[in-house]
Amino acid sequence: MAIHRRQFLSYLATLAALSALPRCARAAITSRIAAQFGVLPTPENIHRVISAGPPTDQLLLALVPEKLLGFSSLNLGKSSLFADKLRKLPHLGRLSGRGSTLSLETLMALEPDIIIDSGNVDETYRSLAKRVSAQTGVPYVLIDGSLKDSPTQLRQTGALLGVAEKAETLALIAEQYLSDATLFASTLKIRPRFYLARGAKGLQTGSTGSIHTEAIELLGFENVADIAGFTGLTDVSPEQLLMWNPEVIITQDENAYQQIRQDSIWKNIQAVKNNKVLLFKGLPFGWLDGPPGINRLMGMRRLQSHFDHRIAEQATQDLQNYFAYFYHTSLSAEQCQLLMRSS
Repeated sequence: MAIHRRQFLSYLATLAALSALPRCARAAITSRIAAQFGVLPTPENIHRVISAGPPTDQLLLALVPEKLLGFSSLNLGKSSLFADKLRKLPHLGRLSGRGSTLSLETLMALEPDIIIDSGNVDETYRSLAKRVSAQTGVPYVLIDGSLKDSPTQLRQTGALLGVAEKAETLALIAEQYLSDATLFASTLKIRPRFYLARGAKGLQTGSTGSIHTEAIELLGFENVADIAGFTGLTDVSPEQLLMWNPEVIITQDENAYQQIRQDSIWKNIQAVKNNKVLLFKGLPFGWLDGPPGINRLMGMRRLQSHFDHRIAEQATQDLQNYFAYFYHTSLSAEQCQLLMRSS
């Protein structure tokens, strides 16, 4: 696998500095699990892990693919981008979110040592976790964290599952990406006004502050869908789009991309007139959303490379490194270039 030497040495230097922290400081990093139900096994006794939802698929794929019993929603079977051992992991169904598709009977038959969920940890998710753990006897853990909290998420989960060293390496990469994003945002003299086009027609978006647009907003971009008192998904009319008149349009849906490029209702929008419509595709999951997990780190980095020449110079290497560390897969030069052209 190709590793950018200068970048890798930087990671090692940071790792050495962190390892020198007092034990109490290191412990604090891994002690903020949002909620747990049932008696947790010790890390060395955790061998069979269930992912409760899509964001956790990404987290556990990065940290413990060898302990992961299957995915809640992810299906890598048809993607040639990933190593064979990952493509063979089954789709089990989800426990959390809208509509559980993994029955408790199937869950118990899998004999997991622990269930993990990450992301949203509000009362709805806590109540579900408590009920499932009580009914099955399987310990259930909720890991809190937005995209900017990815390093802590990785460290928490890594400590829980006995892979703290691996988690530290991934957390350092996450910290580097987030730090570079923050630096880029601070240098913007004018914040680009963007619209995230979701759905086949591109007429759904995430409002300011939503998990769906977090990766873009961390780069300092201004979300045109700024709706007072509301953070989430919202439908948008063509008239509203014209009023917002975004400078950049971003989508992960190829149908939406074609609609935006060809439909007359979009032609007078500034982003379309100036050829600033960006399509992110080519993966069996989203780059910037869908799911709102740590996969967004790579999407945020790739988006930054479109506007930051310093990051653009290492974009190919970043992509190869991300796949190597987070997806345990060595991308061929051809695969890497295909993904670069698709994003």
